[in-house]
Amino acid sequence: MSSIPQSTLAARHCVYCGKPVAPHHSQCPHCREAVPKVRLAPAPAPAVKRSQMRRGILYMLLALVIHYVALRSDSLNLPFSVNPAVTYLATMMFLAGLALTLYGFLTKVTA
Repeated sequence: MSSIPQSTLAARHCVYCGKPVAPHHSQCPHCREAVPKVRLAPAPAPAVKRSQMRRGILYMLLALVIHYVALRSDSLNLPFSVNPAVTYLATMMFLAGLALTLYGFLTKVTA
């Protein structure tokens, strides 16, 4: 089968001398240095709640700026005309941001 013994397959390697160390040993038998055990921690949970709230607030702020510019476009002397549908779309964007903020708040409270 294989020329490698089964005991060396389960062995770790010493970080100092590179020789194999049995998994149940805390020190390298060759150089007597302490071999740390590697423990993998679970991945941290994503901070979805706050990002949802922040994103909703940013959408609302952006919608307010767009709505302000669309309403004041004639007095601001812009070099282009603003379509009247932009005010309705900005209102919809504001409501979507409000809904996203409320959703983030509710998930934060219930969790």
